[in-house]
Formats: sequence, C-alpha cells, structure tokens
Amino acid sequence: MAERDHPQRAGSNGRSKRAPILDAAVGLFLELGFDQTSMDAVAAKAGVSKTTVYAHFGDKLELFRAVIARGGASLDFDLNQTMLASVDDPQERLARIVLKLLQATTTTTYLAFIRVLTVEAGRRTELTEAIRSLGVPHVIDLVAVALRDDARQRGYVLPDPEAYAGLFVRMTAAGPQMDALQDPEADRDPVHFDAYARWATAIFLQGLRAGGLPNAPDSAKGQVFPRLSRATA
Repeated sequence: MAERDHPQRAGSNGRSKRAPILDAAVGLFLELGFDQTSMDAVAAKAGVSKTTVYAHFGDKLELFRAVIARGGASLDFDLNQTMLASVDDPQERLARIVLKLLQATTTTTYLAFIRVLTVEAGRRTELTEAIRSLGVPHVIDLVAVALRDDARQRGYVLPDPEAYAGLFVRMTAAGPQMDALQDPEADRDPVHFDAYARWATAIFLQGLRAGGLPNAPDSAKGQVFPRLSRATA
C-alpha cells in the first residue's frame, strides 16, 4: 500500500496540495465510481493542474488506494488512543475495539465506499487488493494482543491468536455493517452499539474459554474488516 515517492512531492507546497487532491478524489469516487472518475476531474475539483495530481499519485489506482489508506489511518489512530486508556481487562479492551469499529464503519462515507467497491470490483480485478486493505490493518494486532492476555489470565491455550483475531473482528462487526448498508438512514444509536459490542465480545470469549477450540479456518488469517472479495467475485 506504500505510495511511490516522486521528487515533486517534496516541500511544504506539495504537502498543501496533497490534501485537497484527496478531498476531491473522495467526493468524485463516491459520486461517480472508479471508472467514471478521471484524473482531469480530480484536478479541476481540487483546483490544481493534472500534472500536479500525477506528481503526487502515479495513476488513478494509486490515488484510490491513498483515499482508502487515509480513512484507515484515521480510524487506526482512534483505536490506538482507545487502547492507551490503561484498560487491564482484555474483555473491556475488545468491547471498546468493536464499538469503535461499529461507529467508524457505519458512517455515510464509509458505506458509500463499500457500495462503490462492491460495484467496481466485479469488473476491475486490480481493485481486489484495495478492497482487502479497506479497514484498519492494526486492528488485528490489537485484538490478538487482547486475546492472548485473556488466554493467559484465564488459563487456556489459544492457538494462532491472529487467526482468531480475524474471526473476532469479522463475526462481531459484519452484522451491524450489513444492517447499515440495507438501511443507511437508520439511527446509529451509540448506546445500542455499546450494548451490542459488549454482548458479542462476551459470547466470543465464552466460546474460547470453554476449551476444545477447533482450528481457525485459513480464510481468517491476515484478513481485515470488511472482507468483500468473495462476495463480489
């Protein structure tokens, strides 16, 4: 996902133009989709030349990935801030992660991106990597740490924590996001989200703590939320 470095990107003026280019790209991608969004249109909306756009982003796919990465980085920061609150209880930490994911991935902008990706990915295979990266790469690491802590505190063995972390994220967050996709105007009640996060976390941990764990499926490894590639293949 790392962007290619260009000599023209150096300097404060280049940095100041990068943000409006990304802002313009977000609006156009969500309104028109990937294919119908041109670099000329992005340049015009951002108030810069097309040469400037290409100086920051080598092509449209790189620009699209950068737009996705910016949203993921913002949520990743929020998650890290949540985890810095000195919460010793792994269950509480996991519930907070789920709550943050529900709040962030049911916003109007995020849901609009999901719709664009769902439509475009079936026709543009080069977007598959972008779809898989949509979300917060660091979230799996945070969940895996909390699961390890819970296993240590409760005295059970957890094989492959990263795989179970992937399952946890997908199983706890996918349902509410699907509800939001089906009813974009529905109220995102934070009290309801908090109650759901705690309920889903408790059920998942009860299953782990009961012992006799089956091996996590290979498809759970290395995945970030949400995973749309199979649904759109």
